[in-house]
Amino acid sequence: MTSYQLGLVGSGIDRSLSPAFHEMAGELVGLDVSYELIPRDSSDPAALEPFLRQLATDGYQGLNITVPFKASAWQTVTAPSPEVVATGVANTLLLGPEGPSRAFNTDFSGFIWAYHRQFGAKAPGCVAVLGAGGVGTATAVALVDLGATAMRIFDVVPERSYELARLLRARNVDVDVVVAASAEEAVDSVDGLVNGTPVGMHWKPGTPVDLAAVGAQSWIFDAIYSPVETPLMIRAAAAGMTRITGFDLFLGQAIDAFEIFTRRSLPPPVVAQLETSMEVLERVRGI
Repeated sequence: MTSYQLGLVGSGIDRSLSPAFHEMAGELVGLDVSYELIPRDSSDPAALEPFLRQLATDGYQGLNITVPFKASAWQTVTAPSPEVVATGVANTLLLGPEGPSRAFNTDFSGFIWAYHRQFGAKAPGCVAVLGAGGVGTATAVALVDLGATAMRIFDVVPERSYELARLLRARNVDVDVVVAASAEEAVDSVDGLVNGTPVGMHWKPGTPVDLAAVGAQSWIFDAIYSPVETPLMIRAAAAGMTRITGFDLFLGQAIDAFEIFTRRSLPPPVVAQLETSMEVLERVRGI
């Protein structure tokens, strides 16, 4: 049986579903998959590359990358995917004997998968994106590719907002991109709302925008899945908004990452079984 040693590098990962997903997916398609959580907080680029090389020496063949490394990990590879080049962000690495070799952005592809599953070919309209970090950037670029007509960007670090706005304008000059002065200004009179911040996670409770400003939009995506039912998503449900959850993104990006790591496709029945199992696991952990 072919074996794979995989892992997740980053901070705040103790409740990740990734080990359960990848090990179960391997079992279902006849592969021996080991997936470890590798907590690490320092985002010092000078220290990251030798750390990743050491993981390759230790036998790791693939890694998922989360905060605070998404914007720096891809710079350690020689072959970033077009989506990584477009977003400046990577969350999936292939490792060779000498270290990282290829980088991918499965937040980008995973969000597109989740969006199409919910909306089909329907265009996103005008969208507010809160948070211009790794997942916010990947989602914003994906929304431009999906046909968004306008984007409203807000990040608590203004420079990140302007950098994302520049990137989106370069992606499609016909999209109206505005940097908002506040989260509340960004979400006013838009069709869709994206939370790409960590606010709402189990280790960073709260909301990224005043909940009084949420409800007039038609749809929402919250990248957080631990917990899935953040105060933001509870408010959106009460207002009747169509929701794409952080679990939906997790599932889409995990499918793509597994196929990148193993070069094995996951058939629809296997995906359905994995989705059911991960939903049960997340509910049990949330009790």
